[in-house]
Amino acid sequence: MMHIVRRDEARILGTITYFEAPPLKALDLVNHAFYTRTGRVNHGVNFSPDFGAGEYDERVHFNRELVVRTFGFDPQGLITMDQVHGDRIWTIDKPLTPSQPCSNCPADALLTDQRGIAIGVLTADCVPILLVDPRHPVIGIIHAGWRGTLLGIARKALVKMIHHFGTHPGDLLLAIGPSIGECCYEVDEAVMGSFRSSQWNWRAFSRPKGEHKWSMNLAQANIEQLQGLGIRDEQCCWIRICTACNTDIFFSHRAEGPATGRQISFIQLRGDIDRA
Repeated sequence: MMHIVRRDEARILGTITYFEAPPLKALDLVNHAFYTRTGRVNHGVNFSPDFGAGEYDERVHFNRELVVRTFGFDPQGLITMDQVHGDRIWTIDKPLTPSQPCSNCPADALLTDQRGIAIGVLTADCVPILLVDPRHPVIGIIHAGWRGTLLGIARKALVKMIHHFGTHPGDLLLAIGPSIGECCYEVDEAVMGSFRSSQWNWRAFSRPKGEHKWSMNLAQANIEQLQGLGIRDEQCCWIRICTACNTDIFFSHRAEGPATGRQISFIQLRGDIDRA
């Protein structure tokens, strides 16, 4: 179950509506949010907080400022990726220096054990996935479109956490944010054929929908990958709201076309936690 909250700490600029996962919030270990497209600037005017699809301009800068002001961390500490719909994973296991790039690494998953670094993804139908290992602690974030899902990005990210950071799957908590639902995500025979030829249990997340058409549950496909590594249902918090059905709240590539905006999701290990 998720809930919508607003934060007023960013009142110098404005506020953006976002979702939180109660199990993650209850940890008192991380900051996190699944942002929406709805916001209000400081003089009370509604606006749409778009985080762009790769471009970085004054509008995107303003919206990133809202995020960092809301949660009170350094603007340079919000790390996003050059998302390429692949299976590359970027691991941050040491403090970043001022000269290191913050937002241009080609990857579709980020993992870190560094306190104070917020890692984020931009989506407009693809599945944002947050991972938390509270034992070590380590966090991860995944951008999963159909290509990344086919390549096993969720499974590979967890395997990386296991081998690189010592994560045990039984300790993990994950939160899946708003994404396109099975109700709206229709794929053709070429896409479905790729999944049938893969290792994945495609029958668990797809069904026929007329001649050469299939409905796909993209979030469920990624859950299936993680369950294959021992993740249980009770470890997963899933916000089941379709972005394509709710374009008043979320940007949707499928419903609105490629020129639509992108919402941001992020997670951060709090800087005041005890690592001893």
